[in-house]
Amino acid sequence: MRVVVAVVAAGLLAGTGVGPVVPAAAASPRPSSPAGVAAGAATSLPADDGSDTVVSSQPVAPVAAGAERTTASGADVVAELAPTQIEPFGLLGITWDPATTPAGIDIEVQVHTADGWGAWKHVEYVFDEGPAATEESDARAGTTPLWVGSADGAAVRMTSSTGTAPADVRLVTVDPEIDGLSSADRASGVTRSAAKSVAQRRPSSGDAIKGSPRFPALPRLITRRQWGADPAMTESCYPPRYGRSAKMVFVHHTAGSSRYTVSESPAIVRSILAYHTQAQDWCDIGYNALIDRFGNIYEGRRGGIRKPVRGAHSGDYNTNSVGVSLMGNFQKAEPSRRILNALVRFIGWRLGTSFSPVRGAVRLNGARFARISGHRDAMSTSCPGGNVYDRIPHIRRRVVHYLDDYESAAKRKAGRLGDRTTGKVFMGEQGAHGGTYTVFTKGRIYASSGPGVHWLSGRPLSVFRKARGVSGPLGWPTIDPRSIVGRWAMVAFGNGRIYLRAGRPARVLYGRIVDRYAKLDYHRGRLGLPTSGIRKVTGGHRARFQHGTLRWHRSSNRVTVRWH
Repeated sequence: MRVVVAVVAAGLLAGTGVGPVVPAAAASPRPSSPAGVAAGAATSLPADDGSDTVVSSQPVAPVAAGAERTTASGADVVAELAPTQIEPFGLLGITWDPATTPAGIDIEVQVHTADGWGAWKHVEYVFDEGPAATEESDARAGTTPLWVGSADGAAVRMTSSTGTAPADVRLVTVDPEIDGLSSADRASGVTRSAAKSVAQRRPSSGDAIKGSPRFPALPRLITRRQWGADPAMTESCYPPRYGRSAKMVFVHHTAGSSRYTVSESPAIVRSILAYHTQAQDWCDIGYNALIDRFGNIYEGRRGGIRKPVRGAHSGDYNTNSVGVSLMGNFQKAEPSRRILNALVRFIGWRLGTSFSPVRGAVRLNGARFARISGHRDAMSTSCPGGNVYDRIPHIRRRVVHYLDDYESAAKRKAGRLGDRTTGKVFMGEQGAHGGTYTVFTKGRIYASSGPGVHWLSGRPLSVFRKARGVSGPLGWPTIDPRSIVGRWAMVAFGNGRIYLRAGRPARVLYGRIVDRYAKLDYHRGRLGLPTSGIRKVTGGHRARFQHGTLRWHRSSNRVTVRWH
């Protein structure tokens, strides 16, 4: 997916005239201007033909002295955009210079659709939402993005308790393609037999939850590539940043429309990405995951859904927390069963496999939170909407029940070793080749039914990983690393062994050679310790030892011994 960034010449305040009209560059077909709307036109900055997301921006002017206006509630309007025709769009938001944010700011928008001008809608602004100031200091302040579906006109009015407006206020609109059609195409009645969206093709995680799974696997996920994340929107920013562990989950809502189709869902996620990065200057979409009303889970911020990626969703509390946003406005709408089922599955997987309790509290950056909290627990906001927030105690109980049958030998092993040895869970327990492994900040625990549960760290782990881990020739570890002779250490695996000594190369043995070495009583026998690992030679493999050489012959599948 590619993005077009456009600057729109806006109509000025009602009664003061109309801004200049600039011929649109490669403008899409559009419906005629709504009655009473000032005409504007977009000029595209450098962009590729065939782009499927258009981000447009236009100024919201401060109210001139002597031209005071008031809203129906009697508040003084400090900045306003008159009803203005805009290139068709699906999402909007308002941004400004954060250093000039006045107290008591309130923003309303009105949009024009095929049904005419709608009612004024409040769009929420949450102070300090998004990245912490120390993470992305150039970020712009802004409202939550509002999904409107398909519109071609907008008006804005802003009030503040100080009677002053912030600097550089801009209306930002985003037009993503949906099923290959732009907003202009859809508004003008163009139809196309488009391929179904990824949300339609994949099974949903919103299906009813029947009982408790033995292992809370990662729910079905629509990846960034599948929903169309544009890498160009994030390539100029810093690489993903990480905490130490996923300690808790903040539940958000996107605050946009709760009435959208399954085909629109990926477009909404793409639009939020465009708004966060192109309008607010964040390094990526703010949330770690998003869930639509059909129960489809979308991978959010880049860096690996299994890792504790630092998001941009809760200001100073982004590190070591997970931000998951439900797509819709749940201050008004009721969350569907499917969206709640998917939320339970996602949180159950995230906290369960990270060995974090569901109940109880955790401390983040000096503040104390329940392990599953709403966004409003961290900031002054209505997010995630009262109809979701009121259900959070019930969601906690559901997640506890979801994890009832989850018995983790790896978790018990980690408890015996202690945090000083293992560090925190960096990547939660996950299945691999008939067992599981868990990544800690100081090593890994490997667990399988036969070889048992074992801890690897430092050089033994590094050598094992270079040998392709459990998918390589060694198989699963059968013991923890142990000292043997002198300064030598050894790790045994289902299909091999690693011998290590400081200052010397590791000796990796496996396959038929290690089988023969076992019959000769390993390092305790006549061959002694290995002086090399397995090496490829003509016709097979070879390994050297203190008192001899083992050679495997491919043609006969036999191992011969040559004594020194």
